[in-house]
Amino acid sequence: MISRRYTRVILVAIVFSFGVALSSSKEVLRAQDVDKPAIAPQPRTINLTQEQRFIIKENVKDLDLPKASKDAPEAIGDPVPQNIELHALPSEVASKVSQVRSHSFFIKEGDNAIVLVSPNDRRVADVIR
Repeated sequence: MISRRYTRVILVAIVFSFGVALSSSKEVLRAQDVDKPAIAPQPRTINLTQEQRFIIKENVKDLDLPKASKDAPEAIGDPVPQNIELHALPSEVASKVSQVRSHSFFIKEGDNAIVLVSPNDRRVADVIR
């Protein structure tokens, strides 16, 4: 008779533990859903190595060009407004980094980020800081 009572206690403890584990896993899943963006970010249209980024930065940094405002778009896939003046990349960049040959760019005021713009749809393709 004593063993039946202990068996019930053990069974209740197991069921209770399972319920706690199940409810906490639901909380983790809910917390993960909150962190997900409502819209998935756009995939990169170009993939540059660190060396290619360095080549672009070194060839563009000293150009005397008008800069776009600090609030200009810089997230991959963002459309670039028509009021932002785009510039062709220097020929040295085009010859050394073939992926960006047809891309344009602008430089943001403030942090001097170089924003590469896709030629097809005038969207941000990459950002070099």
